Amino acid sequence: METDSAIAELKKILDRTAHSIVADGTHSKSRVLQAMAAATRDVSPGAAAALIDWESSEIARLRAFGIVHGVVLRDLPLRAIRQLIGASAHELAA
Repeated sequence: METDSAIAELKKILDRTAHSIVADGTHSKSRVLQAMAAATRDVSPGAAAALIDWESSEIARLRAFGIVHGVVLRDLPLRAIRQLIGASAHELAA
C-alpha cells in the first residue's frame, strides 16, 4: 500500500511539473528536473543529461522531459521515487 501512495504522489508531482513547464518553460522547474535527471541517470543517461542541459534548446529539454517522465513512472525503484517526492516538496517549500 505504501508503494501505491508513493506512486500516486509521484504522478501528482509529474502532472504539476508538466503543467508548469508547458506554461512557464523548463527553467520554472529546474530543481525538480535536476532531481529527475539524477534519479534516472543510470537508466537513461542521455535523456537525463539533456533534461538539465541549460545551454541546449527548450525543445530538447521538453523532449527529454517526455522520455524521463516515462522512465520515472516505469523503471524507478521505490527509493528513487521517495527521493523525487522529497525534492519536489523541498521546491514547494522554497
